[in-house]
Amino acid sequence: MNNYITIQSGNSQFIRQAVSLIEENEKELAFIALDISNFKYINDFYSMKEGDQVMEDIASFFFIDDPLCLVAYGMGFDQFRAVYNMTDMSKEELISYLTQKSHEFERILSARYPLVYNHVYIGIYFYEDRTVDARMAIDRSNLAKKAIKSTFHTNCQVFTDNNCKAHYENMNMANLFMRLSANGNIELYIQPKISITGNCVVGGEALVRMRDQQGGIIMPGRFVPVLEQIGLIDRLDKIMIEKVFAFQRQCLDTQKIVYPISVNVSKQEFTNLKFAENIFRLQKQYQIEPGLIEFELVESTFVNNLSSIIETISCLRKEGFLISVDDFGAGYSSLNQIANIPADTIKLDGIFARESLYTNKGRAVIKSLITMLKDVHYQVVFEGIENQEQLELAASYGCDTVQGFYYSPPVMAQEFVNKYGTTASLK
Repeated sequence: MNNYITIQSGNSQFIRQAVSLIEENEKELAFIALDISNFKYINDFYSMKEGDQVMEDIASFFFIDDPLCLVAYGMGFDQFRAVYNMTDMSKEELISYLTQKSHEFERILSARYPLVYNHVYIGIYFYEDRTVDARMAIDRSNLAKKAIKSTFHTNCQVFTDNNCKAHYENMNMANLFMRLSANGNIELYIQPKISITGNCVVGGEALVRMRDQQGGIIMPGRFVPVLEQIGLIDRLDKIMIEKVFAFQRQCLDTQKIVYPISVNVSKQEFTNLKFAENIFRLQKQYQIEPGLIEFELVESTFVNNLSSIIETISCLRKEGFLISVDDFGAGYSSLNQIANIPADTIKLDGIFARESLYTNKGRAVIKSLITMLKDVHYQVVFEGIENQEQLELAASYGCDTVQGFYYSPPVMAQEFVNKYGTTASLK
């Protein structure tokens, strides 16, 4: 049996043993950081006892029973650190070896816990620079692991200087978000949804902007991917959802036209077991009709997690809240699941307008897709409409509701009220 160590407070013994291995200078070493996604949902859905069993299984599978492992440390939750002996193998062979083990372990967990999607992340630091001490080697393996957190197509990442740079850039952006959100610098923008036949506004999509200390606008493309990667996206979700409720309340109080407003919700937040409970609390607090709030989920949430979110969706729709599939077609669209997706609206991704509308095959696909979606009783919104040609094609294919810069970019919430709060007509 290898030296697998469980220390409840501190990892000093693990570090001492890692230092000893370095000082021996007899083996080629690789420092390993391992993490597993969605571990908390095993506890939530299956019990703490099952979660403890998974911890034991990880320890045995990757460390205790692995002849390459020289020493390891379990950090008390779903994270581990280890040192592997790679004297008799190349870097490529070790990466392949760990990747295959990860795939095998994921298959084991998938069969045992079908309601939870688990993914193994491993960061690797190949110990070649003898000026690097044990703590730094451990940190570098962890930085490599963080570089692929939330990227479900990769199991192993080797440390490079770029990993480190990207990590610190992400940390700086995350810290900026925390400061700005605490100071109320997260702003609500709204892009109108337009009825082509009615030539009027029929709704809006809530979009986020951050305003820095100098008054400049930080676009979501700079911070949303970072928040998704490091696990802070649920904080942004909560802020934006409440802003939408507050905005609707303000429109009602000032006797403005109140349109249904959609707001994006991340998979992380939507799979929170208390999500629906929190929404009902906000609905009661602000006294908003549920039909005025729509929750947008990206299509991968439905394709990969339908069984685990069906109860939440059903609960929300039963009370009158609306559900839409955002960015449909941007990634893998599971056509065999279309009829089973419990949503009210399908939003065709802007990539259809930018690319597919300009080829014969693309136009044929879009026309058929819109017809099929309407035949199974979805509302269809065509995103990314930027010119008259795209608008006319969308209309000719039977899509009445569109969204895009042709009509309006996202505008500040108050500007949306000023433009459309007294009349929905675009004339």
